[in-house]
Amino acid sequence: MKFTLHLSPLNGGPFHCLPARSVELEPERIAISGDDCDLGLPGIDRAGKLSVIGNEFGALGAVVARCEQDAFDELCDKGLAGGLACDEPENEEEDEDITRLGNAGEPHDLTNAWIQQVELNPAQDIVLIVALAEAIGANATLLSEVR
Repeated sequence: MKFTLHLSPLNGGPFHCLPARSVELEPERIAISGDDCDLGLPGIDRAGKLSVIGNEFGALGAVVARCEQDAFDELCDKGLAGGLACDEPENEEEDEDITRLGNAGEPHDLTNAWIQQVELNPAQDIVLIVALAEAIGANATLLSEVR
């Protein structure tokens, strides 16, 4: 079962300007681990937000993080950043075009990357909100661990 995530508009910053829209993701592509969850749920008050990251081909995954850099690092660490991964640069000139992500500092090309925060509306997202709450309560790392 895929979940629909409603994205807020992004109109500035280092990434592409994107309109508000919806994307669908499988539970195994939604990472909710860590102490950063702040989804507006009762009893959960932490600093992170749920964001979707993708490239020109679509959404790669959703992660909870405090900032854009942490979100990209978390996506990499959870193994969801395959669409952004690139080969190790052969020279210093190629190294300028890559960004090292995750705990291992793996090379990634963010040229066509985008990131948008998810807007959770209880009226339309109750199934997703319940799934997220269950996953957070179970200390799961991916939504698929409880769904």
